[in-house]
Amino acid sequence: MKRKRILYGLTILIVVLSIGIALAIVPPPPANQDLGIYDTLCEEFAEDDCRACHSSGVPDTHHLLVQNGVYECTDCHQVTTDPDGTGVGVIRNCVECHDTSPHHEAQEAVDRHCSHCHGSYVDDYDDGHSIPTYEPSLITPDTSYTVEDGATGKKWGGCEACHEPDSTSVPPIYSNPETHHNLGSLSLECNMCHGDTSLNDSVNENLLSIRKCEDCHGTKSLHNIQYNYTSTKGQLGYGHVGDDWDCAGCHAWYVAYSYAPLEGPVIPDIHEVSPTMILAGDETVATINGTNFVNTVNGTNYTSDVVIYIGTGNITLAPDSITASEIVVTIPPLGAGNYGLRVVKSGMESSLVPIVVVPQVTIDSATIRRSIVTIRGSGFSDESYNGCLGVTVAHAGNDLETSIVTWDGTRIVVECSPSATVGDIVTVNALYGSDSATIG
Repeated sequence: MKRKRILYGLTILIVVLSIGIALAIVPPPPANQDLGIYDTLCEEFAEDDCRACHSSGVPDTHHLLVQNGVYECTDCHQVTTDPDGTGVGVIRNCVECHDTSPHHEAQEAVDRHCSHCHGSYVDDYDDGHSIPTYEPSLITPDTSYTVEDGATGKKWGGCEACHEPDSTSVPPIYSNPETHHNLGSLSLECNMCHGDTSLNDSVNENLLSIRKCEDCHGTKSLHNIQYNYTSTKGQLGYGHVGDDWDCAGCHAWYVAYSYAPLEGPVIPDIHEVSPTMILAGDETVATINGTNFVNTVNGTNYTSDVVIYIGTGNITLAPDSITASEIVVTIPPLGAGNYGLRVVKSGMESSLVPIVVVPQVTIDSATIRRSIVTIRGSGFSDESYNGCLGVTVAHAGNDLETSIVTWDGTRIVVECSPSATVGDIVTVNALYGSDSATIG
């Protein structure tokens, strides 16, 4: 009897383990949402979703627009009255202003040069990458799927094997048609994906051909996508090269559970860049966190460089140190402005991450005549805001009452009451920082 119980228990254990193994080979769907842009619509985005890419320089990006006359300070900093007196609010939730995606209005998007922002996760339609000219074969991925397992509902042989919607996720995961039909002004250009739409009838097979998809999603990009390759190699559903199934999911024309994976220099992915503020004219040691900065496949070691895009060219920087998840790099002095940063590994490029370089606030001199203090320097910006930005004068341990007479980027004139004296400490609190000096 005891032996029967043991055998019965072992039988149950084997069955449970068999079920576990069977379930383990079934990928999400939908695909894990750890890499790149979450498969949702812009209207579903929350602030955290935006900051997944915009981890650096967000306030100063907007401050530069104030300096350039696009915004006023009060567009983002509302003056409020509360029980403790007048205060200044700060809008930090991106979607309060950005209720639709601003990205696909950029010229690079209009020109269909998607890799400018998305790096090697996509191809550009005119970059010369290889697209087969022969008719799709049995192993060519379908825009939807080739075969479906009647018992499990699992799909094989196409994009839907992983890219299916899930309305229960937070935010909801949308289907490929829904995400691709919500690309801002690009949505109006139907022929970009659907070919000659003037032939829109039931027998036109070119309305959604895999060859049109390959304009942007060719083997050059697809075969090197994997989230955190070091940790997910051997697991399915995190990309296209992690597990044997990942190849079969796209290429099988039958219900399959194994396939030989194609691996190489997996595309690097940036999560965060710090510091968030870089000062013009200063050498800056930056830390970049992410995944796939280095990887080893079949004895070949792949490593990354950091590239800074400056508009008319770029600067390639070798890391000071590098691991699979962190790069430390020294950025040379740059002028004030907006730049792009990406990690590049054996030709595979991460998405473009914006970084902002702001002017330094520097007082060169502070002089007094009667009750008027004149401050000369640089980086003051062209706007002051009482209660948030401005000038303080410390006299005998107390701050004098001050009022701004004039303020521009290099010169501030302020009146003090009572009058300041030589030796007092003046401090300028400007848009991008502060500096102090002794009145002489």
